[in-house]
Amino acid sequence: MSANLNTLEAQLNALETDLHLLMQAHSSSGDFWAAFAGLADVIEDNAGAHQKLVAQRISAMLTRNGIACEDEPG
Repeated sequence: MSANLNTLEAQLNALETDLHLLMQAHSSSGDFWAAFAGLADVIEDNAGAHQKLVAQRISAMLTRNGIACEDEPG
């Protein structure tokens, strides 16, 4: 069952707030991506019809923080 838009927005806002902490806590790229993906995947898995919006928000938050999606390993 997919989450409603308000729930997704709250989860995305929390993820963006935690992004700086993740960057500080995980100095290696692989460690960062593993931690970030663990959080982002939960949101994406519950996005349902809002999948595109969620993907855009995640991409935008990474870009704003100087992290390119191409940097993701694998």
